[in-house]
Amino acid sequence: MPALTDDVLTEVETRLGVKLPIDYLETIRIQNGGYVEQRDLPIIWNGQDDIVLVDSIAGVGRHEGLIESKALLTEWGVEDERLIAFAGDGHFFLTFDYREGATPKIAYIDTDTEEIDVLFDSFSQFSEALTTVDMVMFAEMIPEPITEMKPGKALLDDARRLLYSEEPKEKLDGAVIWFNGLDSLEANELVRELLTWMDDETLRETATSVIQEVIIRRKPLDQQLFEAFFETLHRQDDVYSKQRYEETMYILDNDIRVE
Repeated sequence: MPALTDDVLTEVETRLGVKLPIDYLETIRIQNGGYVEQRDLPIIWNGQDDIVLVDSIAGVGRHEGLIESKALLTEWGVEDERLIAFAGDGHFFLTFDYREGATPKIAYIDTDTEEIDVLFDSFSQFSEALTTVDMVMFAEMIPEPITEMKPGKALLDDARRLLYSEEPKEKLDGAVIWFNGLDSLEANELVRELLTWMDDETLRETATSVIQEVIIRRKPLDQQLFEAFFETLHRQDDVYSKQRYEETMYILDNDIRVE
């Protein structure tokens, strides 16, 4: 989007019927909207800690940016013109909230539940709350194999024996050995078994991490298993699962290569 000019600002504010906050305008005069380095926004939603991923901020233009807010919110079932969206993916929006007056607060809208909550008194408070995404989480360390790597069938036999063991520790070791041998072992059987661990508190975190690594490292995987993983994360419906889903999609959507 072109650099912001006073003429464009005046026109957009007139069409929106508001005065945009100065702290927001100071930010977009440096970069007039668009993609930014991804940030985490810790929030409390429905009484629980949650994290919103912010990777773009709407700018000010005659035909794009904040001017698109009404149509965008209407599409997702939000009709109040006193809310102006500046970030979000449709399932949620961060908005300038003018419902209480000419100086907007920052509100969060969950379009799935149609709930709205005021999070901050100003855009500056919102900006200060953003934290840098820990990219190490995108390439979480997988432990080294606990046994010497063996070729071909011997490696598969060891990994399979441990993976299907009744002992949780052996199962976890089997998942790690199999993952580290994926250049010679195929991923489908591993992921299919790990998906059955997702409701087990002892096994779940390792299962989620390993499947995520299989996906972001672009290991060959049946599409049905790929989709089943994301469906399972949605079903879990907690902060950990939501964050893993959003991390993985961010890596895939932005074609980030994890080696």
